[in-house]
Amino acid sequence: MQDWTKDPQQLEFFEQRTQAAGVSRRGFLKILGAASAAAALAACAPAPAAPVTSGDTTAAPVAAGEAVPDAEQIFRQPWADEPSSHDFNKYLYCAGETELFAGLTRFDKDYKPQPYVAEKWELSADGSVYTFHIKPGQKWSNGDPVTAQDFEWSFKRQLDPATQAEYAAFLFDLKNAEAFNTKQGDIKIDDVGVKATDDLTLEITLEGPRGYFLTVLAFTAALPAHKGAVEKFGDKWTEAANIVTNGPWKLMTWDHEQEMIFERFEDFILEPKPKLRKRISKIIATDAQLAAYEANEIDRARVPLPELQRIKDDPVLSKEIQTFSQTGTFYLAPSYTMKPFDLKEVRQALNHAIDRDTLVKDVLQGIGQTAYTFVPPDSPGYIDPAKYSWVKELTEYNPQKAIDLLKGTPYEGGKNWPEITITFRTNELSELPVQAIQAMLKQNLNMEIKLEAMEQKAFRAKMWAHEIQLNYVRWYMDYPDPNNDSFLVWYSSRSSGSRHEFKNAEYDKLVTDAAAATEWDKRMELYAQAEQLMIEDGAATYVYYPFGIRLYKPWVQGLPKNSAGLGVQDWNIYFALPQEVYIADAPDRPKLS
Repeated sequence: MQDWTKDPQQLEFFEQRTQAAGVSRRGFLKILGAASAAAALAACAPAPAAPVTSGDTTAAPVAAGEAVPDAEQIFRQPWADEPSSHDFNKYLYCAGETELFAGLTRFDKDYKPQPYVAEKWELSADGSVYTFHIKPGQKWSNGDPVTAQDFEWSFKRQLDPATQAEYAAFLFDLKNAEAFNTKQGDIKIDDVGVKATDDLTLEITLEGPRGYFLTVLAFTAALPAHKGAVEKFGDKWTEAANIVTNGPWKLMTWDHEQEMIFERFEDFILEPKPKLRKRISKIIATDAQLAAYEANEIDRARVPLPELQRIKDDPVLSKEIQTFSQTGTFYLAPSYTMKPFDLKEVRQALNHAIDRDTLVKDVLQGIGQTAYTFVPPDSPGYIDPAKYSWVKELTEYNPQKAIDLLKGTPYEGGKNWPEITITFRTNELSELPVQAIQAMLKQNLNMEIKLEAMEQKAFRAKMWAHEIQLNYVRWYMDYPDPNNDSFLVWYSSRSSGSRHEFKNAEYDKLVTDAAAATEWDKRMELYAQAEQLMIEDGAATYVYYPFGIRLYKPWVQGLPKNSAGLGVQDWNIYFALPQEVYIADAPDRPKLS
C-alpha cells in the first residue's frame, strides 16, 4: 500500500480539507509530524482533565433590554430533522419534542434527578422498592388528571413485546421486565414490577438495588403516553390534531417536513414553567441553519466546523457563539478477531500513538476536550487522571512506548502490517479527526491505513455484526451515570450482544456489582476498576469529548448554566432550555405574534 503522506496529491487534498476547517498551516504540519521527536515526547503525559469548559469560543451573553411582553415571547427554534413521532414511550429516538411530556423525575442543570410529576418518594430498606407520590392537581392537555395509573400503563406498554419498542431495555431494572419483554418463561404483564396502588401512588419493584434508578426515570425512556389517545389513534396519536400531553408545552400544528408550532400549556403546574409563549420550529437541516440564521429567519443555529473560523473572525457573530458539552466520547475500538488487533500489544499501542492534544487544538479548533477514559467530565463517574495513576500509564501519548509494545510480535518495529481499515460514520465530526489519526498511526507505528466512511444505517449494521476492523465511533450518554456506558456499550454478557468484541467476565462482574451498589463512592470505585481493566486490555482508545457550537441571537436571554458556571443546552440529557430562556428587546429583533 502506498504511503499517502508522501503522495503530493494526497497531501494537498488533506491540507485543503484541514484549511477549510480553519486549521492553520502550522497545525497541519504538526499533525503530520506528531511523532518526529518520539524521544522528546516520551515524557508527555495527559494533563489532568479539568471539568468541561466552554473555552474561549463561548462569548458572554450579548446585552439586551427588558423582557418583551408575553404576546411577543416567541422563540424561532429550528428542528434539524423531521420527527418520526413524539411517542418516546414507544419510539425512544423519534427526534420529537421531549418537553411535551413530564416524567416522574427530571434532570436539573447539574444532571441530578429531581422531583417532577412525583413530588416525593420512599425507598425500601433493601433498596429494591420505590414508592412515588404524584403531585395532585396535574392535568393532561385534554383535561384528564395525571395519575399513577398513567405511568403503570405507559411502562407496561413499553415493555409489552407487542409494542415492539426497540429500547424497552431501559426499563429492564423493573422486576420481571426483561423476562416479560423477551418472553422468558410464563411471565405475564401483571407480574412486571410497577403498580398504581391508588390514583396518586405508584409502587415500583426492581430486580434488586439499583443505585442509578432515579437517573433512569429522569431519562426520556421513562416519559408517559396517554392511554386514551393511543388506543383511539394508534401510531397517529401524536399528530397535532390527536395528541394529548402532560408537559409544559402543547403541539399546536405540525406541517410535516416544514414546521411545528408549540405553545405554552397554561394548566401546567410544575416548575419551571416556560417564560416563552410560543416556539416556531421550522424543519431546517443542520448544514442549512447557519444561512437561515444569518438571514435573520431563526434565533439559533448549529455551526458547522468548517465555518467556525469565519464565525470567530466576524465581529458580530463571534459575540453570539455558545459552546456546550455534548456529554459523549469519540473513540477507537479495535476488533478482537481481525489481525493485527487480535494481539493485546497492538491494541495497547494505539493508546500511546495518538496525540490527542494536537488533534483537539489544531483539528477541532478547541471544540472538544482530550479524552483518556470513557465517562465525560460533566457526568458522574468521570475518572480524573490526577487521581488515578494508571490513566497516565495506560494512555499517555508516547510514540516510543507504542513502538516498544510491538517487540516480540510479528509487527516488531512497525513492520509486516496487514491491510488495516478505519471505518467511521460519514460526517464532518469524524472525517478530519480520522484523517489526523491516520497520519499519526503512520508516523508512530508505520501503519498503512485505509479510511472507510459509511452512512449511519450501514455503519451501525456493520458495527453490530462485528465486521469492523478498527472502529472510530461516538457515544453520547443517554443518562448521566457510568451504568449507561458500561452496560450498553461494553457489557458483553447480555443476550442482545454488544457494539464491540471485548469480552471479560471480571469486567461484567464489576459493572453488575456497581449497578447493584447503593453506596455512591463504592459504585464509582467499582466502575473505575472496570474501566481500568478494559483499557489495560486495549479494548478502546478514547480520543476526545465533543462540544457543540450554537449561535444565539442577542434577544435570546436566560441561557441556563450549571453550578460550575458552564452553559447547558437541550441536547441528549438536559431538555429544559425552552423553559429557561426568554425574549428580550434588542436591535433588529423581529416583531412576531
